Amino acid sequence: MNYKVIYFTRTGNSRRAAEKIANALSLEAIEITDNVNWKGIFGFLKGGYYASTNKEVKINIPKNLDFADELIVVTPLWAGKVAPAIYAFLKTKSLENVYLVVTSGDSLLKERSGYKSVNDIVKSKNNEETILSDLINSL
Repeated sequence: MNYKVIYFTRTGNSRRAAEKIANALSLEAIEITDNVNWKGIFGFLKGGYYASTNKEVKINIPKNLDFADELIVVTPLWAGKVAPAIYAFLKTKSLENVYLVVTSGDSLLKERSGYKSVNDIVKSKNNEETILSDLINSL
């Protein structure tokens, strides 16, 4: 199976998780970026608004993903949803080929259907290592 690890991050938590997965699978973690400044408290608030209203963002994907059989997508949780850049990316993909990894402080993803799996890393549960190990071992 040919996997690609894709992530979006605002604070670095999703990058850390994506890099752990990529390193365990001897892959590169590919960062999706967008055209929005998410820094600081205003970026945090704007992120919640964008996510909750499905506001469109223009994304940049630096690598060709056409040759991936399955995708491991790592995203922060914003207002109960995936980050806007990941939302834009996933609109173009078959969710049944996506292992979704969601990083959050204390909540779970609301819209969970259609994915190959949804894996919740919740900081308050201190479950990052367990969730990542279980995902990696399942591949």
